[in-house]
Amino acid sequence: MKSNFERSKVYRLLFQGKKFLINPPFQKKFMGFILASVIVSMGVMHGANWVFFNRFMNYGETLNLPSNHPFYRLLLEQQEFMTLVFIVSSSILSIILCTFGLFFSHRIAGPIFRIQKVFTEASQEKQRIDNIHFRHDDFFQEIPTAMNEYFHQQKKSENIKKVS
Repeated sequence: MKSNFERSKVYRLLFQGKKFLINPPFQKKFMGFILASVIVSMGVMHGANWVFFNRFMNYGETLNLPSNHPFYRLLLEQQEFMTLVFIVSSSILSIILCTFGLFFSHRIAGPIFRIQKVFTEASQEKQRIDNIHFRHDDFFQEIPTAMNEYFHQQKKSENIKKVS
C-alpha cells in the first residue's frame, strides 16, 4: 500500500499542475527539430545496417557461393534480427529523446513565458516592475539577475531626479 502512495506522490510531484506546452510555437519547433534529428539518425543507422549486410552478400557472390548456400540464409536471418533490434531500439531511443526534448523545451520556454507574463500584466495594470524571479531550476538564471539590477538602477535614478 505504501508503494502506491509513494507512486501517486511522485506522479503528483512530476505531473500535477504541469502545462507541458508553455509556448506552443517555440516548443513545437524545438520538438520538430528533435524528431527530425531522431529520424535522420535512424535513417543513417538503418543505411549502415543495410550496407553492412549487403557487403557480406557481395562477399558470398565473390566466392561464387550458390544462391541456396546456408551463408545467405544466415545473412538474411541476421539481417531480419538486426532490423528488429534496430526498430525496437530506435523506438525506445525516440521516446527517450522526445521526452527529454519536451523537458528541455519546457525549461527554455518557461523563463521566456514568465518574462512575457510579468511585462504584459504590468503593462495592462500600469504597474512598475521591481523584481523578476524564475523557478530555481529554470535555465537562464542570469536574466532576472541582470533585469533586477537594471530595475534597481532605474529606481535609483528616478529617486535622484526626485530629490534634485
